[in-house]
Amino acid sequence: MSELHILDVGRADCTVLLLDTPDGSRCVVIDGGGKFYKGRRPLLEFLTGRGINTIDLLILTHLHQDHFGGFVHLVDKIAVREAVAPCGDLQFADCVYPVFGTQEYYREYHKFFQYLERSGAKLLSSIECAKRMFRFGDYMLECLYPLKNSTMRSVVYAMALCDQNLTEESMKWALDIHKQTCNEDSSIWLLKRNEEDLALFAGDSTDETLRAALCGHIITPHLQKLSHHGINSRYFSEYVQKILKPQILVVSVDEKNYNEDMNTQIAALCAAGKSNAHYTFQGDLTIQI
Repeated sequence: MSELHILDVGRADCTVLLLDTPDGSRCVVIDGGGKFYKGRRPLLEFLTGRGINTIDLLILTHLHQDHFGGFVHLVDKIAVREAVAPCGDLQFADCVYPVFGTQEYYREYHKFFQYLERSGAKLLSSIECAKRMFRFGDYMLECLYPLKNSTMRSVVYAMALCDQNLTEESMKWALDIHKQTCNEDSSIWLLKRNEEDLALFAGDSTDETLRAALCGHIITPHLQKLSHHGINSRYFSEYVQKILKPQILVVSVDEKNYNEDMNTQIAALCAAGKSNAHYTFQGDLTIQI
């Protein structure tokens, strides 16, 4: 039986799909969580605990450490056949890392993408996957965003930060825009089985981005992973929830960031979509699909 797992990784994202196909089980990972959570490495521990040594498709929705940090633990332990990310390897100018801070883990990002290249994984950019479907037997994973004409400014400015000749002024400019645009460039994915909408994964996309992705589609997923950990109304709306109507609305957040204001906001979203909420701090969510 195929399974969908959304792991408890704190205020971060990590989803594992184990999909049954005529050729055997296939493993898809969407985001890797942060580098550590409560001293643990949740993604690696999940995979090794299940005896999984190969990821068939790995997806990084956008360039934030709470989505890619956990990937570094896969190096030389878990094979990756195919990967989708906003861009490939990034090795920032030396002056950039101290400004970003060590907790952003971009040195670890560089290490992981070196591993992908060294091991021969096929790497696709998010923009290359616009409207693309990845098939796993009866299951299809469709890239709803970016669109073919998306500018992906966060990638443009991330690559600019790799220039070793950066001036302090140009670094600040590129860094500010990169940070401002990362979330709006999140890729958005829809898992389907035949014609049934199973799950919508929104990364940290803004409400505006999600509306653009949904334009021209009629989607009613069984499960929706809410954008941006349920924090900040720029990332979701009751209007969109009335359209999607997921049975389960998953909020990937820890107890530290959960509060009564969030509870009120999520309750309103659930009322609009006639949904039931699951907070990942309540534990990993596993459903058969």
